[in-house]
Amino acid sequence: MLARCLGGIVGISARRPRLVLWCMVLLGCASVGITISDLRLKASRSDLLAPDATWKDYSNAFGGDSDLVVVARTQTADPQLLQKVLDQLGERLKREPDTFSNVLYKLDQASLRSKALQFLTVDELQTAIRRVDGFSPVLKNRQWDLLRIEKLADQLNRNAQSGSSAESAVQYSDRLADSLNSFMTAGTGGEAVQMNTQGFKSPWPEIVEAGIEHTAQDTDLAYLMNDGRNVGMLHVMPSAQLIKAERISIAIDRLREHLREIEGEYQKVAPELSLSVTGIPVLEHDELRRSGRDMINAALVALVAVGLLLAFGLRGLRHPMLVLIMLVLSMALTFGVATLAVGHLNVLSICFVAILIGLGVDFGIHFVTRYLFLRQELYEIQESLVLAGNSVGTGIMTSAATTAVAFGSAALTGFTGLQELGIITAAGIMICAWMTVSFLPALIAVSDESVEVDELPVPRNGKMWRVAVVGFPTIAILLAAAGIGALGWQAASYKDGAVNWHVKYNSNLMQLQDENLRSVQAEQTLANADNSLLYAVSVADSPEKAMVLRTQFAALPSVGRVTDLSSRLPAPPQGNQKQLIQTLASRLNDLPKSAPALPASNPETVGLSLDRLYKTLRQSTSLEAHRAADHLDQFLNRLAALPASQQTAVIDAYQNLMVSALLKDFYQVAQATSLDPVTLQDLPADWRSRYLRVDGDRQLHLIKVFPRASVWDDEALTSFVRDVRTVDPTVSGVPVKNYESAVRLWECYQGISLYALAAIALFMLFDFLRPGQKLLTVVPPLLVVGFVGYNAMNREGSFNLNMLVAIYLAMVAFVAAVFDIRNLRDTLLALVPPVGGGIMMLGIMALLGVDFNPLNLIALPLVFGLGVDGGIHLVHDYRRQLAESSEEYSPSGDTVNGVLLTSLTSIVGFGSLMVSAHRGLQSLGVVLAIGIACCLAVSLILIPPVLVLVARHQPASLEPVIIPKPKAESTTDSSGGNAAASQPSGKASRKEQGGKKAA
Repeated sequence: MLARCLGGIVGISARRPRLVLWCMVLLGCASVGITISDLRLKASRSDLLAPDATWKDYSNAFGGDSDLVVVARTQTADPQLLQKVLDQLGERLKREPDTFSNVLYKLDQASLRSKALQFLTVDELQTAIRRVDGFSPVLKNRQWDLLRIEKLADQLNRNAQSGSSAESAVQYSDRLADSLNSFMTAGTGGEAVQMNTQGFKSPWPEIVEAGIEHTAQDTDLAYLMNDGRNVGMLHVMPSAQLIKAERISIAIDRLREHLREIEGEYQKVAPELSLSVTGIPVLEHDELRRSGRDMINAALVALVAVGLLLAFGLRGLRHPMLVLIMLVLSMALTFGVATLAVGHLNVLSICFVAILIGLGVDFGIHFVTRYLFLRQELYEIQESLVLAGNSVGTGIMTSAATTAVAFGSAALTGFTGLQELGIITAAGIMICAWMTVSFLPALIAVSDESVEVDELPVPRNGKMWRVAVVGFPTIAILLAAAGIGALGWQAASYKDGAVNWHVKYNSNLMQLQDENLRSVQAEQTLANADNSLLYAVSVADSPEKAMVLRTQFAALPSVGRVTDLSSRLPAPPQGNQKQLIQTLASRLNDLPKSAPALPASNPETVGLSLDRLYKTLRQSTSLEAHRAADHLDQFLNRLAALPASQQTAVIDAYQNLMVSALLKDFYQVAQATSLDPVTLQDLPADWRSRYLRVDGDRQLHLIKVFPRASVWDDEALTSFVRDVRTVDPTVSGVPVKNYESAVRLWECYQGISLYALAAIALFMLFDFLRPGQKLLTVVPPLLVVGFVGYNAMNREGSFNLNMLVAIYLAMVAFVAAVFDIRNLRDTLLALVPPVGGGIMMLGIMALLGVDFNPLNLIALPLVFGLGVDGGIHLVHDYRRQLAESSEEYSPSGDTVNGVLLTSLTSIVGFGSLMVSAHRGLQSLGVVLAIGIACCLAVSLILIPPVLVLVARHQPASLEPVIIPKPKAESTTDSSGGNAAASQPSGKASRKEQGGKKAA
């Protein structure tokens, strides 16, 4: 029935080709228009999974993972340059509120200055008091002249020679020497002295080493930089409108325009400056854009390569071009269906393009090959097309349906990304099959309208190979079995009662990216600066709960650090801490309003004091002392080269700056002695908004949990996620999403592969059964399994889907074997190529060291879908020959040519992905090329000789022999003949028909 239906569809296209062509072209144009106007690209991997409650709160309140991070980098430490660049970029972004929001690159700490000492521990406060007491003669007795260079140098010289304070004196001397050396840049002789007053380095050790930031420009500002002061960071989010409209790419592109302009401005004065942007949205955006570009390049390479291969196999150019035109229109229709059914593409579903290029052309090859074979038998165009639809149409639709069901089973996984991929790919495969029996015949009818039979190409038929298979089937079977067994041995090993697979699964997403992308390189820079983009997030509804969660997270072995607002709030000062702060306040309560002027210096006295310090440092064995001595030597040499008047000017200017710097340090500490408790409002507003959101009466406190190790790697990611879930089972964030994606993806693809194999087997068995057996074989087992699943759900609240599928397949196989075991046998034979080819693929992957990853996992169902294609067509060819009363089976030339060409075109189509810069697509091309080649080898080396041997022992007919029922009484007619002989004879078997023909 299906064959006649398909033949009828082909006949309509053959009789009204131009009408069909116009209809299909208009439909394709409409699909292209819908795609261009409505199809969107979703780069976020968080869209691949259904969002959890914590992720929704995080996304709604704090913008989710939409933070963009600008990385400004110099070769050496240059904080002034980085501050200038960050200020310039920050002001630019703030002027574009429609595109950017929440710009953060520096923290205004003015509100914290008065309470800064509360952030110090008791030990740090005691150290600060000791350092202040070291200046007690200056503070109490106003002996500011003790700060003169010669007196400071003499004091350091005495301390450096004593054993107890020598180390601290050397460190102090190093600061003084570096300060002096960087202060004066002078020529020789009478050239003008240049004093570096803007970039003055204070020689005084810090009174307070923590809690108060010191910058060159503004002590109330702290810029986001690494400890080495060669990497600056700016955080910015796309505007709320762009996030809501899922058009973050606009903000990314605009930000990169700003970076290029600023880099150009600093190209001459700071050529070492590098500006780049990274962040999870940027990495995902670049990955999708890179993979999309690679997919287009691979598609172009595949179309050209497939066209050349078809031209070689079909010995012509016209018919291969028709197949490619059919494929292009099919893809256009698939894009339209994807737009209407799903509305967007993601990093997984975009792979359907490569799948259709590899699969869609196969159906056209089988159809064209059969058509050309029939034309060589002198059939007319329309008749050849209809007969081709009758003969190979069933195999085409069966192959398409089984593959579509295999991909469609992804809709049962609950994994959003795979569901979308499965729906789009299944629709695309069925569209390609439908276009093969509707659009392609119309193209052929118009193209071959005035072409004579002798002008048509004769496809290659592999005659020598077919003769060898028929002549030596046992040898071919042994060779194929040996190859599968040898590679299977490489794929897995059996040890301690378990099978160990040698091909692993690597979920590291960074290893899939193009390592030359600047966003990938910037991410590595951030990781080296201890500013990872990956962190888990937990949302608390009170500061008390946030503090408890923070403490528990920080105690985990896999957690590096935890940041939140509650951790930034010190407890109100009490006990010793309060007394120490009050002590510091009393020590610094009577500071002069301005730095006192020191008397004019004597250059000779200063030089002698510094020279004595220089000799002491030079005699030390400390590397730090030698460095200080070198700096002092350089300063003294420059000073000695100046006239006496300029020497005095340099020394006086330095001493005035030195006294001013010390007084400034005293004032900073004195202004930080407030005992009022630190509140959330005291924290910088830009920083506070990233950790606290108030929604009516509801407060949301964000806690960021940073991993200790790189969680791009599987082991570290698994350990980190499992640890943080022991504290908060609802914890979310990018690492959690990546972990869920990796685990779910691996589990889902394994399930899809099994379900695909089951669906393919069921479809083929259903196709092989006779009409009266189909429902009896399929429906009763389905009712039994449904009853079992219903009872399991009522008793336990769940059921094992894999077990139910296994029970159903076993029951279907049993019923089919009762009716006719040959149908079950043929189904199993058609499954040999994907199973055997899959085992060989795993063995070769193990030998080459190729692992599975989140992108090339799609090869598992693809290999089953593509591998079964050759088995289906060969089994259909076998059954067709036996139905035509053939005594022996010999693979027909058109079938062999079709299987060979479809597999080679698939290898070339998927192999074209190896030209991609995206390493995930590269690996996908490698795995699929290997898998399809292995399935092709099994299809052409193992299956035909097996079918040859099966045909030699095949029962008389695929149809039952009808035996006439004898009459109750045997009578003889007037001619003396037996009455039974006059009854119409039933259908003769294939062997009986052959005997009559021989007679």
